[in-house]
Amino acid sequence: MFRPGGSPIPLAPLAILLPVIIGTPILLRSQRVGQVLDAVPASWLVALQVYRVLGSAFLIAWTQGTAPGLFALPAAIGDVTTGLLALPVAIALMSGDSGSRSAGIAWNIFGLLDFTIAVGIGLSTAPGPLQLIVPSIPNTATTLYPTVMIPAFAVPSSILLHALSLRQLRRRARRGSTMAPAEAPALA
Repeated sequence: MFRPGGSPIPLAPLAILLPVIIGTPILLRSQRVGQVLDAVPASWLVALQVYRVLGSAFLIAWTQGTAPGLFALPAAIGDVTTGLLALPVAIALMSGDSGSRSAGIAWNIFGLLDFTIAVGIGLSTAPGPLQLIVPSIPNTATTLYPTVMIPAFAVPSSILLHALSLRQLRRRARRGSTMAPAEAPALA
């Protein structure tokens, strides 16, 4: 379905944006999600994204000639950097160091900017109606299994995790405690 010409409308942007457009308002407004965020250490949502180092798959695709460097290099470098920084930022959040909340916010913003760049370049170099740049190697890496799972699943999931992490850091700042989880509400 994601292959160029497989659908009259480009499905990759829909696979990325629809879960984000639908999920973000729900996750950011839900009181229940807020209670869960209060009960979970702030470091967890950050450390979870260590899997972003798997964005190195785009470097492999580039070296094999199945993805243009114009797309693969910024996408892979941004993902790998985000994944590698997830652990030190999570450790800082866990320790409660001064400035750890700012580091968490900066890390989340960096991760979201990485997606903005990677998705923008990916869509503008992929064959289809949104293609603005025609590289010497067609950018079909994100349309073939298993790498299609990155834009179809990992990208929207990661964007939602960043949104939740930012919400959690903001909630903790309002309470005056950036790291210590709130007491879990009693279950009746």
